[in-house]
Amino acid sequence: MKPSPWLVRSGNSEHALLRLVAFPFSGGSASSYASWRKWLSPQVELLCVQPPGRGMRMAEPLIRDIDDLLTQLLPDLLPLLDRPYLLYGHSNGALMAFSAANRLLQLGAPPPRAIALSAKCSPTVDRPRERVSELPDDRFLAKLRSLNGTPRELLNDPEVMQLFFPALRADFALGENFRLPPLHPDLARIPALILAGEQDETRVEDVFAWADLFADAQQAAMTGGHFFINTNPGFARRLDAFVRVHCPPETEPVAG
Repeated sequence: MKPSPWLVRSGNSEHALLRLVAFPFSGGSASSYASWRKWLSPQVELLCVQPPGRGMRMAEPLIRDIDDLLTQLLPDLLPLLDRPYLLYGHSNGALMAFSAANRLLQLGAPPPRAIALSAKCSPTVDRPRERVSELPDDRFLAKLRSLNGTPRELLNDPEVMQLFFPALRADFALGENFRLPPLHPDLARIPALILAGEQDETRVEDVFAWADLFADAQQAAMTGGHFFINTNPGFARRLDAFVRVHCPPETEPVAG
């Protein structure tokens, strides 16, 4: 199969029993989840979504709308859904993962075994939201600092940050432009894991409100801020356990 610019694959694709499709947060990329290979089961192939504006796709047009992103991504993802899969998204990636599940069901694709969403206010919460993507540069930079997800050496280099600002603003706009679409009736049947950071500026109860959209939803508040996925070792254990629960029983030897 021809490699896709949208997906960075890691793991033994031939023998994987489950594929984990991971959607990045604002400013993130496929490399944001590369370290997960160290603790994920060898039965799981990791597919990290790589939007335009980063890595080898730096010069490609930026995307500011999740529907547009999925229209471009799904033709490359659909052929890889020939075996069980699970969706994960952090922050804006949660909106992408949720929207992808809904769109895939509408297309008649096999449903994901489960979905995991973290650090994002549910779209069911009616709360005024700041248009971060439109802030002046100084306030935009201050917002990035408050989230503690961008390396300090980059934040302290104005010339480098000017290069990244367009992609970062487009990423924030993805979330700000999101509106809850008509939902496929089977979406609520997908088992969900909802994770929130206890010290995140996004309120835990607003993240947990995702559970309103699923009949079977686990919720967990984790010590840490917006990027607890990078600072709390318990996150890896929690997600790995969730993935293993939804991984099909092994029916043949798995290459290590």
